[in-house]
Amino acid sequence: MDYLALKHTHMLFVVLSILLFYTRAFSRFGSGKLAANKGVFIASHGVDTLLLVSAIALLVAGSINPLGQPWLLEKIVLVIAYIALGIIGAKSTNRQTQVATFIGATISLLGVGYLASTKGALVL
Repeated sequence: MDYLALKHTHMLFVVLSILLFYTRAFSRFGSGKLAANKGVFIASHGVDTLLLVSAIALLVAGSINPLGQPWLLEKIVLVIAYIALGIIGAKSTNRQTQVATFIGATISLLGVGYLASTKGALVL
């Protein structure tokens, strides 16, 4: 698969992953039934796995070293923060914690999107 096809595949998985994240998060704010649905759970983890695989494939296909690209290193850190906040929010039963982690995860996603579109580092 060429680089452009990999990039578009990765972007598709990004959109699906974000949609599933918000679907599950908003479900938890309500009844929680959709978030607890086994199919949604499996789909979410499956898409996230394919997202990670496509990201690694992009790095390999483009011969990109994340340590040599400050914007990419920042993006990886923000993705890890997004994942950690998502896990904390999903496991929490405290509404304030759920809302705070949801807001933090959203801010992380916005940062990831900014870095992906500009390829300019925010901090490094």
